[in-house]
Amino acid sequence: MMVERKISVSRVFLWILLVIGAAASIFPFFWMLIGSTQNPNDVVAGVLKPGNQFSQNWKYVSGTYNVLRFFLNSLKIAAFTVIFGILVNGFAAFGFEKYRSKARERVFAVMLLALILPQIAIVIPLFRLIATFRLLNTHLAIILPSVMSVFIIFFLRQNFKMFPTEIMEAGRVDGAHEFRIFFTLVVPSMKATFTSASIYIFLAQWNSYLWPLMIILNNVQKTLPIALFSMMRDYTIQYGAVMVVVCISTFPILIMFLAMQRQFVQGLLGSVK
Repeated sequence: MMVERKISVSRVFLWILLVIGAAASIFPFFWMLIGSTQNPNDVVAGVLKPGNQFSQNWKYVSGTYNVLRFFLNSLKIAAFTVIFGILVNGFAAFGFEKYRSKARERVFAVMLLALILPQIAIVIPLFRLIATFRLLNTHLAIILPSVMSVFIIFFLRQNFKMFPTEIMEAGRVDGAHEFRIFFTLVVPSMKATFTSASIYIFLAQWNSYLWPLMIILNNVQKTLPIALFSMMRDYTIQYGAVMVVVCISTFPILIMFLAMQRQFVQGLLGSVK
């Protein structure tokens, strides 16, 4: 009886902790939704009940800012970054792991050292490089520096370690070239890993702020994070309208994560099928 009581008490305590953690995680989304229906005074006061100002907030946002254009800009930049990022980082990680050379580990170690460099340390030389190629105020200037990611290369390489080299050898015996081996054998077997990497790249680019702020000079090319920054610089901040834009910026990420949650977890665990 004492053992059963101890187990039940510990289980109840665990459930309480889980409920508290879940509530703390859900509350920002709840406050975001509630704030989008309130006027600025209620948002600042922290009123936690729905208001009736959502239509007014939406009219202010759609009438003052081209939110649809900002949304499509962010979506286009993030999508192209994911496509080219998966290709470039996938090829690099696969090459580091499956093709041997004397300098392989040394080059990889030097690349890992780049992780300790803060973004602000390379902003000025990168800006001058982009200006030299006359790419300022273009989305290409945002996409290109974000394609190669040392973290993604490291993440993919660790997962490639679990991919059997014997399958590659069998493909070569059947006459398959290296690109065919990669796209027909490796990629289908590691869909979960590539899904996890895609989600990470998408989130990083979707929420990118500092670099697009420096590159984009007109309203037509702006992204959602820059639009939010512009709204927060207004003389009178419409917090309800800000919450509407935050909802627009959050929902695509939330939907994508919920739709790919299983693949994301499997990719983090190093799933190979």
